[in-house]
Amino acid sequence: MTSRIRATDVAGHLASSKHAHSEGGTTWQPGYRCRQDSPRTVRVLHDGHDEASHLAAYAEDLKARGYTVTPERPTGRRPRLRVTHP
Repeated sequence: MTSRIRATDVAGHLASSKHAHSEGGTTWQPGYRCRQDSPRTVRVLHDGHDEASHLAAYAEDLKARGYTVTPERPTGRRPRLRVTHP
């Protein structure tokens, strides 16, 4: 069973690892975006070019912090990460 996690906590871990946030500041910039999908699931997307390599870097950093990270590529949608916490 997974524990509850918050998108703000996941975003904080990515920010502390020096990843750029796409929604920070007054203008758009390439970077990550976190979305709370349920009390136990956060989705992480990358806004900008080279999504695959950025998502791989995000996954590596989040796994190092103890999260369970599953890459997803839903049909007709952008790639993303499913993040849970054991």
